[in-house]
Amino acid sequence: MFKLFLLLNPVYATLFWVVVLNTVKRQGNEPKTFLGRFFMVAFLTFVAHLLYFIPLPEIYVYVDTIYYLTHLLVFPLYYIYVRLLSIDRNFSVKKHFKHLFIPLVLFVLYTAGVFFMTKTEYISFIYNTSVDGEGMKALFLYQQIVSFVIRITFVIQGVVYMTLSILVVNRNQRNVVNFYSNTEDDSLYKVQWLNITVSLTMTTSIIMEVIGKKSFAGHDFFLLAPSVIFTVMLFCIGWLGNTQRAVLLTEIEKENERAVADEYTDIGEVTDEGRHTGLPLQEKLTKSQNIYIKKRLEKLFEKDRIYLNKDLTIWELAKQLETNRSYLSQIINTDYGHNFSAFVNSYRIRHAENLQQSHPELSQIDIAEMSGFGSVKSWRRAGKE
Repeated sequence: MFKLFLLLNPVYATLFWVVVLNTVKRQGNEPKTFLGRFFMVAFLTFVAHLLYFIPLPEIYVYVDTIYYLTHLLVFPLYYIYVRLLSIDRNFSVKKHFKHLFIPLVLFVLYTAGVFFMTKTEYISFIYNTSVDGEGMKALFLYQQIVSFVIRITFVIQGVVYMTLSILVVNRNQRNVVNFYSNTEDDSLYKVQWLNITVSLTMTTSIIMEVIGKKSFAGHDFFLLAPSVIFTVMLFCIGWLGNTQRAVLLTEIEKENERAVADEYTDIGEVTDEGRHTGLPLQEKLTKSQNIYIKKRLEKLFEKDRIYLNKDLTIWELAKQLETNRSYLSQIINTDYGHNFSAFVNSYRIRHAENLQQSHPELSQIDIAEMSGFGSVKSWRRAGKE
């Protein structure tokens, strides 16, 4: 009974998120829909674990090949999910199939060996019992080699895809602060925690893979730690993923850059009358162009107080300055020593401090909203940063 309880916990955790993520309407939210598929694969993997360790060989024999496929798909599917949050707008077989190719090939190779076994022989192979006949021994050796390659591939996948996921999220976070003034809603900070959670799950999975599940058979207590870790971590993965929205910076950047480029040519040489001439977008700013943009930038912030717009983005600001995002980022980063978010928030913080002094009766919520912050939380975070 104790072993059954341990084995059922991760099954329940994954099944819960399968139901939540696949029954709630997710129109326009491809990442959460895809996360539901991830949990479906994880659910099938833990059901196979359950049948193996109980043990129920007469039933497990029908899901063993599926187990080898699903547990190889877990890490590639997670990486695709992270890409859907930050880079790719939709899942595409053409774009993402390369991440699924190796698991499918190994699945076919393993299934091919199974095809030549009887049910009794297959159960003997699964539970590591001896067989007679040179031909069958050769077939068992083939299956053992394929199984070993699958285990090695699983470990390599875990390391590679977790590294790639962390790099993708970190790159996205660096871009957020250079594109948006309020980063609270335009952030993948939950995915950073999600990556940590998945890393812990991955480490446990790799340890179990290296030890081999056959070593756990007959030792109920050995299943305690994996059961607790998988159950807690998988529930956290579902919760974090269910509350994290996509921030497709690559797509947004391209669309906004095209819109600005279509409407304006980039700023060129400034004439005596204060007008400017067009300049190809790839050219570097001259000193006069730099001064011209800075003067207009400071006017927008000091006089027009554009920072009070809580949804201000660098593309909107570039449009008003009749330049492009790259040049504006270059000036803010180099001449003012800030990223875009910190530059805008420095004005908001100063405005909030003035409001506190001149209107002590105002609440923190009122001051935050009147200063361009999306919330008091954003105001406090900006102050700390």
